Amino acid sequence: MKICTFNVNSIRSRLEIVQNLINEYGIDILCIQEIKVEEEKFPKIDNDFECVIHGQKKLNGVATCSRLPIEKYQKGFDGELEEARFLYTLIDDIHIINVYVPLGDNYGERFEYKMYFYEKLFEFLKKFDLNKDKVVLCGDMNVAFSDLDVWDPEIWEGEVTFLPEEKAMINTLLNMGFIDVIREFHKNERVYTFYDYRGAKVYKNEGMRLDYFLLSPAVAKEVSNVEILTQVRRKRKPTPSDHVPVIIEL
Repeated sequence: MKICTFNVNSIRSRLEIVQNLINEYGIDILCIQEIKVEEEKFPKIDNDFECVIHGQKKLNGVATCSRLPIEKYQKGFDGELEEARFLYTLIDDIHIINVYVPLGDNYGERFEYKMYFYEKLFEFLKKFDLNKDKVVLCGDMNVAFSDLDVWDPEIWEGEVTFLPEEKAMINTLLNMGFIDVIREFHKNERVYTFYDYRGAKVYKNEGMRLDYFLLSPAVAKEVSNVEILTQVRRKRKPTPSDHVPVIIEL
């Protein structure tokens, strides 16, 4: 089974890229963020895929699409505050939480919102037994957790997504028992999943790792491969998202 997380930065702008991903990489479950569209206007992904969409006009939004039956789902939770950012699905005995965490700001209202979102996320996750339940938390977490997750730690010190309070949110998830499988497969490497459009960052390899697969031990032990598809971000046409798709294989 292959599961992909991808911040598409508008599904209607990136539909061809998504369809190519599905066909080329044999993806079974697709978790996408920042779809920027209401549910009724969400485009057809593929005839073999069932989609659960939690959308919003022009902003935010998450969707989970699957070749396998979606047994149940929950759109939204208390931490959203009327922004579509959270989607839970149960697929093949795997609890999949697809999130688009708020970006935040430098200690203003949006920073407080980001902290609130994470606290509510922690509350939701406590319902699972991570030693027994197969849980996949994935998406755009909008945090670069360590120095290996940014191209220049000195430049990013004190900036949004690299603040100590934000890093502490990821650390809390790790302390709960989640395993950062991207880092497990790239122990001491600088690997990135986001490249700003400005300044041709992707061609200079000046990026950040903002997207994650955080897995419970019960499912992490089944991961055989992790692919960070930087080549998709480097293509000029169709115009890419500023994020990179990431695939795990179970």
